[in-house]
Amino acid sequence: MDSETEGRFRLAGRRSALRRLLGSAAWILSATSSLLHPILSLAAGRNVPAFDAKAIDEAVAAAGVADAIESDAIVLRAPDIAENSALVHVEIESRLPETSSIMLFAEKNPQPLVAQFDVLPGMDPFVAIRIKMAESAHLRVVVTAGGKHYFTRRETKVTLGGCAG
Repeated sequence: MDSETEGRFRLAGRRSALRRLLGSAAWILSATSSLLHPILSLAAGRNVPAFDAKAIDEAVAAAGVADAIESDAIVLRAPDIAENSALVHVEIESRLPETSSIMLFAEKNPQPLVAQFDVLPGMDPFVAIRIKMAESAHLRVVVTAGGKHYFTRRETKVTLGGCAG
């Protein structure tokens, strides 16, 4: 084989390898973007004014749930006394039909709206979360069910500083 033919084979091999590499990169980019799309769409629904509010009344109003009425059909489990306010375990269960949203507020936190969960049809309206509390305060849960807002609350006392310490 002469040197000219050998050079063509080497060049064709490089082009083929480059094509395969670019094809793989394009496939990885498309696969990655399709995986990130659901995550980005979930983040797009965040209620920024409610999460950024500094007072409980402001957060409740920004969340659009100021008209919530008290309900015994919401179960809020949290410790009476939390020894470590940086890790307060909270469980929430809604027994209201057509539950579509669950919000958790810690009334004396620097930003009272701690979490918001969307409940899709067919899901159990139950969440368990660990939160950080600034100081002893009432925890308030607001549930949206059937287009109406309901709430329950309970006090949790903390012994070690969390958000502020």
